[in-house]
Amino acid sequence: MRTSSRLSLATCLLFGAAALAGAADGVAGAAPPLPGGGTLIMTLSGSFPLRPTSFLLQESGWSLFDACFRLRQALKAPEPRLVLDLTNGFSPGLAAAEELAVVLRARPPGHTVACLLDNTSDSAFVVAAACDEVVMAEAGILMVDGLAISSDYYGEALGRVGVRFHAVTSGEAKTAPEPLTRSAPSPAAMVESQRLLDGLDAVVVADSLRHGFDAAALQAVRAQSPQTAAIASAGKLVDRAVEPGAWLGSQPAPISRFKVERNEPDLGSITGAMAFLRTVMNGDKGPRPAKSVAVVELEGQIFDGGSSQPGMTINGDDTAELFDRLADDAVVAAVVVRVDSGGGSADASDRIHYAIRRCAARKPVVALFDGVAASGGYYLGCAAREIFVHHGTITGSIGVFALMPDLDGTRDLLGIHRHTIASAPRATLFTTGGFGPEKEAALRQVISAVDGRFQGIVAECRHLDPVKVKGLAGGKVYTGDEAVALGLADRIGDLGAAVARAREFAGIATPLPVERFPESGGLAARLGLTGSMVLAQVGVDGGPLAWWLALAHTERPLVMAWSPVCAPR
Repeated sequence: MRTSSRLSLATCLLFGAAALAGAADGVAGAAPPLPGGGTLIMTLSGSFPLRPTSFLLQESGWSLFDACFRLRQALKAPEPRLVLDLTNGFSPGLAAAEELAVVLRARPPGHTVACLLDNTSDSAFVVAAACDEVVMAEAGILMVDGLAISSDYYGEALGRVGVRFHAVTSGEAKTAPEPLTRSAPSPAAMVESQRLLDGLDAVVVADSLRHGFDAAALQAVRAQSPQTAAIASAGKLVDRAVEPGAWLGSQPAPISRFKVERNEPDLGSITGAMAFLRTVMNGDKGPRPAKSVAVVELEGQIFDGGSSQPGMTINGDDTAELFDRLADDAVVAAVVVRVDSGGGSADASDRIHYAIRRCAARKPVVALFDGVAASGGYYLGCAAREIFVHHGTITGSIGVFALMPDLDGTRDLLGIHRHTIASAPRATLFTTGGFGPEKEAALRQVISAVDGRFQGIVAECRHLDPVKVKGLAGGKVYTGDEAVALGLADRIGDLGAAVARAREFAGIATPLPVERFPESGGLAARLGLTGSMVLAQVGVDGGPLAWWLALAHTERPLVMAWSPVCAPR
């Protein structure tokens, strides 16, 4: 029976950097079997975020880091054949699928990989295409049908209760406020979304081709979605259809399953019980190496102040403090900032950006953009010396906006009469009353200043002509390939490549262990007792409701570097 070492988000995971070595391009073909024979079966399920959802004493599912590490372990097992069971809710985003595919393509000589599919999407098929053999359940239904982006527009619905939102943006492509201000996308939003979708689909198509299965064949079989076993087999989407139980049981013997070792707590002694209690309340912190590369995983929306809830929010205060600590940390030789965020508060983004720059002045910092690193997410990452992206990363969206509610209509409907006394002409400028030319001019002045700062930072950090940056800004979004071509990123690569580059900048030739940050705060953090934003506590995901909750009680300009780009389904 195969086992792996325990990987917990409650601890700083340490492992040899050699396990993160970059992979060669292309798909490895079948090779002669290794001596000994046998098959290792591994189940992959979930969406593989940077941080899995925490439920009190444990995390739910694997992070992308965990999945890649364990997949590398499975490929190093003595069994020459690895079978991936992808029938249990396997639903990675495009960037996660790319990273997993890189690991599969770097499999050792003599190893073959097969996968079993059921209810597979386009992004999941990117992983399947990196395998030597692809089969599907006879009763399965595949959904390889192309990408789509859907957004709801609340302008008309809000108007029925007298609510209006007014937005001032830094460019026509900065369309984040439109779901609250309009009842349909603007022409600029339509053009921008279609351009992005076409770029992402080109990535999916290129990554889905296998064994002579060309783009024309893929488009033909997409047109027949949902694909039954007969359609998928005839269209060469899969090699054949199988009965899953019989197929898994027919693999070359001996057959074993990849298992993750669970460390049971020692509750039989006072010392063990006390240690377990400390772990529950404060997080499981293991011993540290002499030198390491720190991987800082920033995922979620960016908020002012407070304390971050890893995997859900990135808060300005504690995230900036983390980078200041890493700058002073003698163990950390270099830093990789891993970003999966559409942004958020412009002020918090600026604060974290400069904390990363302070850290980068002391030791090398490299950024890796995952699914989305746009607007405030890009603001953070451009502080790094180099930026790595995936082909399907959504990035850019350089620009900001301000959004203000107008509740006068609601007050009229309900018969509410507001009376205000002010000590100065502009004391009531940003209340939730009507939106006139004076308020718009004041907001536009603020937006112009913040956007100019954002563009100036990009030009400085990326060594680009400010005129070029101005042309790239205005809220325009780009795929990873486009970002590299335009100079907004440096190269395509995965975590292994980013870690190796950071170590190279540090002048260290030998592999180093990796430490993951931020550390879990234990049960206290999972219960929301560490000051995290209320929005995260109640499960608001950054959609229109989050804006309503944030704006309904504010009487100041809320300037956002946010791009709520949806991951195409």
